Amino acid sequence: MHSLTRAALAVVLSLAAACTSSGPRPETVLASGQAGPSSLASDGTFLYWTNRSGGEVMRLPLAGGTPERRASGLSQPQGIVLGSTDLYWANPGDQSVLKVPLAGGEPTPVATHQSDPGDVAVAAGYVFWSNKSGTMMKAAVSSGAASAVSDQTSGPGDVATNATHVFWTNADGSIRRAPLGGGPEELLARGDQNATSLALDETHVYWTTFFGSIHRVPLAGGTLEKLAEGESHPRSIAVDGSFLYWAAGSKDGTIRRMARSGGKPETFAAEQAEPTGITIDSGSLYWVNEAGGTVVRAPR
Repeated sequence: MHSLTRAALAVVLSLAAACTSSGPRPETVLASGQAGPSSLASDGTFLYWTNRSGGEVMRLPLAGGTPERRASGLSQPQGIVLGSTDLYWANPGDQSVLKVPLAGGEPTPVATHQSDPGDVAVAAGYVFWSNKSGTMMKAAVSSGAASAVSDQTSGPGDVATNATHVFWTNADGSIRRAPLGGGPEELLARGDQNATSLALDETHVYWTTFFGSIHRVPLAGGTLEKLAEGESHPRSIAVDGSFLYWAAGSKDGTIRRMARSGGKPETFAAEQAEPTGITIDSGSLYWVNEAGGTVVRAPR
């Protein structure tokens, strides 16, 4: 009897280890076999993502199911964002920004002949995007002509919006913003070189740098805080009411998190294959593994 109890206990421990071996929380792979998934977005019903190497825009119910193509034959799509009626993304391979109706249809251009478009955001009737080799740009969602948000060539990267401003990172490590409806660009902070992913909450701008640090600054500018350093190429940052989350590392990557006010970072999920493209809903964190070709969910 004693030996049977030990055997049963060993089985239970083995199963528990199998459930948690890739991180401290159980993960669910919602989709696999994707071709270089990168950017990720959600409307509360569906997940949408770009397959950069596969040239596709995909969607999947949050509850799971079979992924379906919303667009194909694209050129390195990335930087996906949802508007009220359309889905937008950048196509750096052919220097364009495209959109497709959420209800389905054929992609149409928002802008062409752009200078290495990278990330996109939507707010106040405009779609904004970063031309990494040029300037921040915008166009009316009703197919308006593209125009520069700023006349400064600054190497913009990641983009985010709130009710009043568009914010972006720059290759020189600075964080900038401009009013949604037009107006002068403002320099909020100068940080480490190679500022990458950007996220906003109600009081601060948060961003990562390629060389391993996490920063924040008040939305209107002010004291720059370094919240963490020594991280493994952090990117794709997201924020909720309590935590910052980011993707880190490459083929042996992790999802990391820390209190949004600062503290010691911890591993949320390990053994990921080039994780990127994080998004959050009320109960779960979602991300894509670019090298692994998977879309993953884990409870927060």
